[in-house]
Amino acid sequence: MNARNDSVPPKRDDGDFEQIYVKHFAFLQAIATHKFGVPASEAETLVHEVFLSYLKRSGEIHDIHAWLLGGICHASRYFWRQNGRGGETVEIEELFEHEDPSSHDIRNDLPNALTARAVLDSLPPRYRRILRLRYYEGCSIAEIAESLGVKPKYAQKLVSKCIKKAEKNYLAKGPSACPPATRKPASPNS
Repeated sequence: MNARNDSVPPKRDDGDFEQIYVKHFAFLQAIATHKFGVPASEAETLVHEVFLSYLKRSGEIHDIHAWLLGGICHASRYFWRQNGRGGETVEIEELFEHEDPSSHDIRNDLPNALTARAVLDSLPPRYRRILRLRYYEGCSIAEIAESLGVKPKYAQKLVSKCIKKAEKNYLAKGPSACPPATRKPASPNS
C-alpha cells in the first residue's frame, strides 16, 4: 500500500449506510434536542437532512462520526438562525414580582449585618480577630487556642470576654456608638 491509497476513503454500499443510519440516528437526534433545544419533530427532519447530505458526499468523508456530529450541530444552529429562538417574552415587571430566594429576608437581615459589622469594627484588633475566628470562620475553641498560642480554657475565656465587650459597646452608647470603620480605597494593584 502506498500513501495515495491510504488517503482514499473506502467504497461504501447501501448495507453500510443502513448500519451508519441505525448507529447514529438516535445520537444525532438527541444532540439536536438536548444540546440545541430543537423540537423533536424538527430534530428528526434535521437528522434526515444531515444523512442526505452525507449520501451526497460519502466518498469524501474520512471520519463518519465526526462529520455527522458536525453536520447536526451546523444544521441545528442554522435552524435557530432561520426560525429564531421565539421563546416566551418576559415583562420586566414580572421579574420584580418573583423574589430571589437568596435575598428573601434581606430587609430584615441587612440592618443586623451592618450593626454586627459596626460592633466588630469598634473592637480592638485582637478582639475582632477572636470573634471572626469563632463566628465567621467557624473555628473551634481548640483551633482558636492554637492560633493564638494559648490554652483552650483561656481561649474560651477570651471569646466570652470579647462577646461581653462587644455587647457592652453596643448597649452603652447605642447604634451611633458603633459607626462603620472607614475603609481605605482598594489599591489598583490588588
